[in-house]
Amino acid sequence: MTTDQLPGPQRSRLPSGLRSFWAGISAVSTKELRGRMRGRRAFVVVTIYLLLLSLFAFGVYQLLQESAAQRSQWAFDGAVPEDGFSRGFVSGPVSAEIGHALFSGIVVVQTLLILVLAPAFTSGAISMEREKQTLELLITTPLSTLGMVVGKLLSALAYVFLLVVASIPLMSIVFAFGGVGPEDLLRAYLLLFAVAFGVGAIGLFMSALVGRTQIATVLSYVIVLGLTIGTVATHTYLLATSDRDDEGNFLPVEERRQVPEALLWLNPLVADLDLICITVPTGYHFTCSYISTVTGRPYFGDSFGGPMAQPAGMAVECMPNGECFAVDPVGAGIDPAGAAADIEEDLGLGFARDLFWPRTAGAFMALGVALTLLSTQLIAPSRRLRRRQRSALRPLDEPSASAAEVQP
Repeated sequence: MTTDQLPGPQRSRLPSGLRSFWAGISAVSTKELRGRMRGRRAFVVVTIYLLLLSLFAFGVYQLLQESAAQRSQWAFDGAVPEDGFSRGFVSGPVSAEIGHALFSGIVVVQTLLILVLAPAFTSGAISMEREKQTLELLITTPLSTLGMVVGKLLSALAYVFLLVVASIPLMSIVFAFGGVGPEDLLRAYLLLFAVAFGVGAIGLFMSALVGRTQIATVLSYVIVLGLTIGTVATHTYLLATSDRDDEGNFLPVEERRQVPEALLWLNPLVADLDLICITVPTGYHFTCSYISTVTGRPYFGDSFGGPMAQPAGMAVECMPNGECFAVDPVGAGIDPAGAAADIEEDLGLGFARDLFWPRTAGAFMALGVALTLLSTQLIAPSRRLRRRQRSALRPLDEPSASAAEVQP
């Protein structure tokens, strides 16, 4: 329902700027969605996507089931594999491992889907109007610039949102295996929607900045690759050189340089690792150790490893049973009892939860809002808003120039 369809009293209560903003969103998004969703292509693509995602989930299930059957057979026979390592035990519940693997795989696949489709759908939102010479028609309408831009963005991302939402029934299968709770799925989908909004805004901004759709698409993918691969490479390089001085000698713990965590805030794959670490059923996992290294917070591992990283000036040691405690290094002046209390308070039951992904979600939301507002300044109708604001500030009793000429 548009603002023109509202009853007269309700329409009169809305400010003129809000009415124009909502009219722009409603008109543009309705027109774009009718063009995108008509025909068989929309539901055929959704069906094929769900079939491929179902085959992927079934393959993960079969692989883990066969692996668990082999480990159980080794435990029963007491056999030693060819590599010489005894596998006479099965660690962790198999059902929880399957649920965790399905959750991890589907989340990563959907993140990659968003990184591929969101720039492709939004990078031609404004540039296509310029190429078809229809942007002038939008300029002549009494719609606000922000409403048109937001309508373009929402209509372009509607198909991506549809693919993400369509995977919810398949994702709910993990509840049958355990290891993943409803709150974990809520975290995952909040992150996916935030990433889709931020990445889509990147394509929209490139479309408004560059006049050609192909160039805007290429630039959008270059930025996305920089955010996913370039930030990890830069962070890894800085992390590798943070424990050495200029001459290549190792530095003490309290003198090591801290690598800025904000460098990876716009990397959705690292945020996925944080979500995967929350649901990991076993004590030690690569995702938990990497997130611990990124955030500089200790991670309670099992007997195979202790904390992978700790704040500068504090040493943390772990017993074979997994119990960790703080140790005062020589000359650091750290209270072990207070540091141990801080660690216990931060980690709770042994896992530091929600350390990284909320910052990634907030960063993508802030990036999306900023780029959407900047896109409104790159097209011509943005000037009409300022003229309308100046005319609204004019006193009501001040006669206009045309009215003064008409009066005798």
